[in-house]
Amino acid sequence: MSTDSFPDSATGFPGRPKHRRPGNGSRPQHDDASTIDRKLIQETRDQIRALVDEIAELSQSDCSPQEFYQGFLTRTTSALASIGGAVWSCQDPSKFELEYQINLSQTGLQGDEAAQSAHHQLLHQIAEQGEPVLIPPRSGHAEQGSVVNPTNHLLMLGPLIVNEKVVGVVEIFQRPEAGPTTQRGYLRFLVQMCKAAGDYLKNQQLRQFTSQQMMWNHVQTFVRAIHGSLDVDSTAYAIANEGRRLLECDRVSVALKKGSRLQVEVMSGLDTIERRAQQIKALSKLVTRAAQTGEPLHYVGDDSHLPPQIEESLHEYLDVSHTKRLFIEPIRETKLEETSADAGEFKTGNRGEVIGVLIIEQLRNTQTPADFYRRIQTVIQHSDDALTNAVTHSGMFLAPLWTWLGRTAAVVHARNLPKTTAIFAAIVISLAALWFIPYPFTLGANGVLVPENRSEVWAEVDGVLKEIRIPENPDEMVNAGDVLAVMTNNDLMVEIRNLQGQLDKSNEEVNKLKRAQHASMTPAEARMIGGELAETEMMRDSLLRQLELKSGNAEKLNVTAPATGHIHNWQLRENLLRRPVSRGHNLMTIVHPETPWEIELEFPERRVAHLMAAHRQSENPLQVTFTLASHPGREFVGALRSIDNRMDVRGDEGNVVLLRVGFDETQLPSDLLRSGTRVSGHVRVGQRSLGYVWFHELIETAHNTWLLWF
Repeated sequence: MSTDSFPDSATGFPGRPKHRRPGNGSRPQHDDASTIDRKLIQETRDQIRALVDEIAELSQSDCSPQEFYQGFLTRTTSALASIGGAVWSCQDPSKFELEYQINLSQTGLQGDEAAQSAHHQLLHQIAEQGEPVLIPPRSGHAEQGSVVNPTNHLLMLGPLIVNEKVVGVVEIFQRPEAGPTTQRGYLRFLVQMCKAAGDYLKNQQLRQFTSQQMMWNHVQTFVRAIHGSLDVDSTAYAIANEGRRLLECDRVSVALKKGSRLQVEVMSGLDTIERRAQQIKALSKLVTRAAQTGEPLHYVGDDSHLPPQIEESLHEYLDVSHTKRLFIEPIRETKLEETSADAGEFKTGNRGEVIGVLIIEQLRNTQTPADFYRRIQTVIQHSDDALTNAVTHSGMFLAPLWTWLGRTAAVVHARNLPKTTAIFAAIVISLAALWFIPYPFTLGANGVLVPENRSEVWAEVDGVLKEIRIPENPDEMVNAGDVLAVMTNNDLMVEIRNLQGQLDKSNEEVNKLKRAQHASMTPAEARMIGGELAETEMMRDSLLRQLELKSGNAEKLNVTAPATGHIHNWQLRENLLRRPVSRGHNLMTIVHPETPWEIELEFPERRVAHLMAAHRQSENPLQVTFTLASHPGREFVGALRSIDNRMDVRGDEGNVVLLRVGFDETQLPSDLLRSGTRVSGHVRVGQRSLGYVWFHELIETAHNTWLLWF
């Protein structure tokens, strides 16, 4: 962009005085004058070039129109050394809006309606012709009592053209003293600046088109997402998450109407919400009160316009959420109005009652998009339709069934009918087989292998197991009364010694008092000695009984066999030797010689009804099949002997009934008959249909659930 085409009458630059030679054609008095003029000219050129470069750089920037107009007009008036100027925009040649002005008040247009009308006609003429003009002050022909240039300034006007259309006018108020050549230079400079401004407006228009295209893509994505399902929850999730992207905010939530209240169901970015949280409770309370007014609630820092009830709920929520901006928009039911009764055509009618609320939040003090409120209206408009459809669909009677039937309608078409018939026949046959084919009904339970006749050896006192005297060979028997283990209890022995010492002292005291009775004494002394003797004898007898009790406990430190038999838990040395045991601790089990073996099954309470019914109906003992954990590859057969009359809580099964199962010991190898071997058993309780055998637990669970509901 050249500045050489912008001269004044002598120097070629605006606003600079001309340096003329002295009169009578004489030479200048100082030879340095020409040098000073050249420096001044060069400095002025550099200043103008800098301003032009700044305007060119500004025209390529992404600043807002207000910032551009301010920078553009300030630099242009500075480069022209003008009084001021103005930038007018016009979408219609008859309507002008002032975008920015400098010293417009000095033109005298304000307060003078005739001057304003003439000035408006001038702008209208430039917008229609699209050509720059230079209007001297107070010039032009009169029309309706006004002049073209009603000001005392030289007016320079240049059109702002974008895509061959005038979108604005740049007006410069210049001093009128300059000559014609300088004025034409002013105008050429203004035309170049208007081209730079037109480049900015064109770029701005392209950016707006790009932004609008992106916004349109976001709207399309939003509409497809929220109309993609007729499920209320899925629709609400789509509104919250896609709406947040469209609105470019921090958080969007959706509250749905539940009776007379509104309940927050969805928050963008969260799969589930904790409704018991204080923030969710406060938000639900706020939107319920806000929805009662039926009007949107916008909070951007000022709550002076809100009713007291809503203001209180708003502050309660802001205290826990720290939200900076909050917008609550009601989502209303969309009503359809019939436009043509014959054709059955409908159109969207008025918005009905509130069915939900859209909550939009900004958690930071960031600038919202320029078209933020227009975006909100777009989101609300489409959310009304989507949520109305979802709520209406979910409210239909047996809606899931009708949906499924509609999706499966294709299977009965002529082309698919043979396949459908075959599949349907296979399903019917399978159901009939499950219903009519009998199958053995067995109930499982876990248990252990135990000898029928056994004696448990318990620790009768507390102590430390000092010595174990069981045979090394587990097949060797022990006899009744044999000492199996020796325990020690130092505290017990100390108590015995203390009691023995107290008893000896009491005996000496008794003997001393008896000797004193034979000595001569008065009757009063005899009575006193007799009382002391009786008291001492009572104390001695008490100590004697305590000593006998403690001595009996000391004898129990020797653990003896209660019966003859084999010791089954023969690893007692490894488990308990030199370890403390408490009274009642099971030390070992003695199995009687030639005793039969049996199985103890822990039968769960939930299956007892089937067991008892089969037990009453069967004349013979119920058959039990079982496997041993130590021999899992083989199945054995036994018979139910007895059912315990009470239930116990054991393990993870909860309440269980103990079943005793007998079996032929010849089925098992002798090395498998070990007490405590884990057993998995199945009691046969008759026959049922194949389907019931396979799914009886599911059927019983459904039956119990049904009873709880009704």
